[in-house]
Amino acid sequence: MTTNLPHGDLFKIFLKVFVTFIACFAIAMLLFGCASKPIESTHTIEGIIKHRTDTVKHTEISKAIQDSLIIQVAKVKTAKPECDSITQATLDQVLKQLNSRKKSGDNEAGIYYDELKGQIIAWQKIAETYKEKLATNKEKIYIKGDKEIIKIPVKYIPWWVKYLAYLGTATLLYGAYRISRIWI
Repeated sequence: MTTNLPHGDLFKIFLKVFVTFIACFAIAMLLFGCASKPIESTHTIEGIIKHRTDTVKHTEISKAIQDSLIIQVAKVKTAKPECDSITQATLDQVLKQLNSRKKSGDNEAGIYYDELKGQIIAWQKIAETYKEKLATNKEKIYIKGDKEIIKIPVKYIPWWVKYLAYLGTATLLYGAYRISRIWI
């Protein structure tokens, strides 16, 4: 086989092509080796149960009461005036026995006969009262919904990986330069 090119030139051309191919491959690995992963999509069904309790408090206050009833007892008058004094004395004796008083907590009530005024007096004292109503409304809510989560990864290359990549590229370029200087 006869060629116009010496064998040394073929080896230099092969070496230049090989170094160029390796350099291109290293640059491609550097640029595309840290590509982000494809977007991941997940689909979840979410159920939420909420409990809500409303309480309403209603207080009704009644003020204190002080009350009395006075009944005037008139003198006894009958058809026979001689019987009036005996009847009046008996009536007064019965009414003197009318004396009662009851007490429970702050509440009091009583009745008595006042001889000097000739009156029956009934009285009562009722303390302040309050009534409290408590209404509770409990509610349970169930919400069902679809939720789609799309995860988008962020491309992150640590600084030391970048540094090593630049250092490797520089070393390859320097090696290619040195080898090309030998045969050129």
